[in-house]
Amino acid sequence: MTGRMKKGLSLYWSDVKGLLKRAKKIYKKLLSRVEGISDRNPMASNITLSFVIISIWLASGRRISPAEMSRVMELALDWKPMKAFVGMIDMNTDKGIKAFGNMMKKNAEWARKHPEDWNTWDFCFNKRLHRHGFYYHFTHCPIADFCQKYGYQDINPVLCKLDYITLGMMHARLHREHTIAEGAGICDYWTVGDKVKNPV
Repeated sequence: MTGRMKKGLSLYWSDVKGLLKRAKKIYKKLLSRVEGISDRNPMASNITLSFVIISIWLASGRRISPAEMSRVMELALDWKPMKAFVGMIDMNTDKGIKAFGNMMKKNAEWARKHPEDWNTWDFCFNKRLHRHGFYYHFTHCPIADFCQKYGYQDINPVLCKLDYITLGMMHARLHREHTIAEGAGICDYWTVGDKVKNPV
């Protein structure tokens, strides 16, 4: 991912190579602080990607602003091969909605079977809440907790924004009213195909 981020980082930082070298050391320290979630967890990639962003931000002495880091990630994820792969799930179709739902349910089932990963996301599904798309929410987010614990709250909105970008690749819009990072108690995900007008 850092390779994809270099172009965007060069807009805000002159010595990108030095920045990434410092970030690598910070990244390893961040990983050493993680508790209660293993690298076998299918959701663990959310943490590792978030830590890439946090470590680069910290390596800059927090001088690259969250808004600038957000732009860096938009540019990094704007990559045709990635869009094509993720876009194989089309949330405008019943097949796409089912595939996305099955993926989330598979993650939830993994968490249920592995209580040793006590610091993972807890999936709460509700089929009756909306007629269109797919809905679920979390009441626990290990990334938000980590940012709160170590004073990284300023960068947390950038991490949350990644949900909008990745779901957009699935031809979807994320309708969200709450995030744990903002102190709401839940992160809600109502994901609807981007061709659906007036979703309910």
